[in-house]
Amino acid sequence: MKNKTNFTASNREHVTEVAARLFLSRGYGYTSMDDVMRESQVSKSNIYYHFKSKEELLLSVVEFWIASYESILFQLLGQDQLTVEERIFAFLDRLITGVAERDCQGACPFITIYLQSPVNADQVKHRIARFFTEMHPLVRKLFEQGVRSREFRSNLDPDAAARLFVASLEGSLVLAETMRDTKVIRETARQFCLMLH
Repeated sequence: MKNKTNFTASNREHVTEVAARLFLSRGYGYTSMDDVMRESQVSKSNIYYHFKSKEELLLSVVEFWIASYESILFQLLGQDQLTVEERIFAFLDRLITGVAERDCQGACPFITIYLQSPVNADQVKHRIARFFTEMHPLVRKLFEQGVRSREFRSNLDPDAAARLFVASLEGSLVLAETMRDTKVIRETARQFCLMLH
């Protein structure tokens, strides 16, 4: 059991991870700070030491998911020994593992959190929007590498491909949650990659 009086960064991270799971499985509106306290076994005073409000905790949860996605993307961008297609599927396999562990709940954490956020949670919504804006150039670089290495056809527009990939990925994540089947994620990506050659 966590030490309830220990004000540490690890408590902040632990509470964020617990809240991330609860917000996706129960919903933000149906998860109270008391629920987070019970599940995390961190005292309410300690939680409020780190987070002044539930919305501040929600922003921390968004940052948690962003860090998770970005670390996978940065790692894969540098793996030049793999083809772009292999890197795309390695990225998807990591996402699929997480979706399966959550029993397909909140398959896309960003869409789930965005839709569940309070109307006035502008900071949370702006951060999610910024994440998608910042992710675009990273994904575009992958497709640029694919064109340069002649893995993809020479007339492929990497910018358009990146936008279409993100849109199809997000759609397949929503379908995976709706259908309770992660296979749709890989199949959508497989069909997408066929169009690149």
